[in-house]
Amino acid sequence: MKSIAVLLMLWLILSTNLFAQTPAVENEKFVFLNNGATVGMIIKSVIKADKQRLKLTDQQLPKAKEIITAAVVKFNNGVKQLKATGMNQARLRTLAVGVENEKVLAYKSILTPQQYSTLVTQHKKVYPEAKL
Repeated sequence: MKSIAVLLMLWLILSTNLFAQTPAVENEKFVFLNNGATVGMIIKSVIKADKQRLKLTDQQLPKAKEIITAAVVKFNNGVKQLKATGMNQARLRTLAVGVENEKVLAYKSILTPQQYSTLVTQHKKVYPEAKL
């Protein structure tokens, strides 16, 4: 019984920390832009574009926001690492393709077949080298 209580308490602490970090992540500067844009601004922009392009429903929006947030944070952190180790066009393109592929695959679980088809078509236009 104590172990269940300890596990529950640990889960509560970890989940609280994760939720508490979300605003901090969203307020973080987006390193690829020098105009003061934050990660949160980029997330809102992508959500707005995806909602319009894919015609996302209200039920799909929360999960879409999670997927987009994860992708933007991963891209932002990847750019930081590339800047530290030497960034070039090829490495930046590889990072972008990888992050976008993961985003498209994550979207598959929440989109209708028609929405997913639209997303894949757009993805192939922007990243013809991508393998889904």
